[in-house]
Parts: sequence; structure tokens; C-alpha cells
Amino acid sequence: MRHYLFITLLLCSQSAFAQDPPEKYQEIWRQINMSEPGSESVLKDLKTLREKNPSDPWIYWISGINCNPMTGQEEAAAFYRQAIAVDPTFPHAYYNLASTIDDTTEKSRREKIELYTKAVIYDPTLGFAFLSRGHIYLELKEYDAAMADCERSRTCPDMDPMQPNMLQLQILWKQNKKQEALDLIRKIDFSNGFWGTDDELLLADLYKEIGDKQKACACYHNAAEPYEMMGEDLPEKIKNGLKNCN
Repeated sequence: MRHYLFITLLLCSQSAFAQDPPEKYQEIWRQINMSEPGSESVLKDLKTLREKNPSDPWIYWISGINCNPMTGQEEAAAFYRQAIAVDPTFPHAYYNLASTIDDTTEKSRREKIELYTKAVIYDPTLGFAFLSRGHIYLELKEYDAAMADCERSRTCPDMDPMQPNMLQLQILWKQNKKQEALDLIRKIDFSNGFWGTDDELLLADLYKEIGDKQKACACYHNAAEPYEMMGEDLPEKIKNGLKNCN
């Protein structure tokens, strides 16, 4: 189950951040978007393009995106590092390199922060880099820094406003600012988004708190969906929440 959620979130973050590469790579980009990760024909074409364009960071970045998100993260990281080696100012590689790093320790989280920081130094319009860095600051309980990145991400053209809204809600909740969190969900409808299980359960609890059973149930159903897709048993909290839903 954790592998499924990791892959889903990783693919979402990569595709949300991904920009169209230069025109000469549009055909291979189309093939990647239409093929399974690791397709033999795509791998062959990518190798040819790297041989023809050894000093272009885009082709290494594209090669990293094409790696299998479950089994090929080390290979992807190597491609992103190659992109940085040929162009140390290439922001996309820093962002995607950070996505390959496990963030279970403070050391790894600081490493991710450093990479996201380089991404926004070289392109301050990359909203997902600000947002991702904000999430890491939240995990480190550095709430002011997390909120600052949340607000910076809102100003970027690549950003869906619901993403920073959710980060803001998470920050308020972690700071025990319950009333401000409740005020936020009264103002903004979070129930139709695609969130991780923990976020859906947080939303369900908050919607129950304000007496909005319909939205609470929508969040419980959203939380249950990945488990149902994988044929796995629902956690007790989701089961109990769904008992009161139609």
C-alpha cells in the first residue's frame, strides 16, 4: 500500500512540475507519455539522443523522468546529477533529484531543502519547488518557514491554488490553530481534491466538527479508494467513518 501511494504521489509531483522540453525532444516526450516506464524502444531512443546531445541537460532530465518510479530511483537520480553536471543552473534537475531522496531523517530533509532552494534560485517561478520545500519545513516543525514557502508558491504561474491551501491547513493544524483551520475549510472546499490518506482523514474530522456530513463522507470515501483499488483491508478509522455515510 505504501508503495502505491508513493508511486502515485511521485508521478503527480513530477508531471505537475514537468515543463515541455525543447522542440527537438517533443517526439520522445510524446512517446514517454504514451508508454510504460522503462519501455525498451524509448530507452533505445533516449540513449541515441544522449549520444547526440551530450551537453544538453534536458535529455538527461527526460531520461530521469522516464525511469520506473518504483525501482529506478537511483538510476533517475544519476540522470538528474548528469543534467546538473552539464548545466549547474538547470532548475528542473534539482527539483526532481530531491524527489528521489527519502525524507525520513533530518539529514535527508535538509538535503532536500538544499536542492529545492537551488531550484528556486535558478528559477524563482517554480511553485512546486517552494511548495515541496514548505512541506519539508512542516515536517521539521519550522512553521514560519513552511508558511512563507506556502505563500511564495501562490504567486507562481505553475501552481494550482488548492495545493498551497492544503499546506496552509496542515500548518495551522500542526500549530494547534484549530479555529483557524476550521475557518479555512468553511471558506474553501477541499472535499473534491486528491489528497493523501492522512490529509483526507484530517479533512473528514474537520468537516465533522463543523457538521458537514456530506463533505466528511466524501473525504472518507477518498481515503478508502486507494485501499479498495489495491484490494486491501481498510484501516479502522476509515471503516468507522464510513459507517455513518450512505
